Amino acid sequence: MAKDIMVCGVSVKVKNSVSIYNQIASLNLNQSLSAVIDRLDEDLLQIEFSNGNIVDVGWYPSFDEQGEFIIYTISDNNWDEPCARFTTRDGRELIALLKQSIAMASN
Repeated sequence: MAKDIMVCGVSVKVKNSVSIYNQIASLNLNQSLSAVIDRLDEDLLQIEFSNGNIVDVGWYPSFDEQGEFIIYTISDNNWDEPCARFTTRDGRELIALLKQSIAMASN
């Protein structure tokens, strides 16, 4: 069954999820980085899928204006060797990369 989740104010469809931790739903990336930096940490979004795969989104390093979003796609709980790793500082690109990661992880 598909669910719609909010990511930075944008609706994103997620299929086959069993758990979702979402602290990024209302983050407004149209604001200046300094206005939202106190909300940017390593634990922003995690989606676990029924097949055991995980998509994890965080800001690294936490609360650092020089940081970036990192999106990991994890299989077999192997955090040392992610299936995919994307980085961006751009909100629109974050959504596109997240959708790509969700499609990869949910199959």
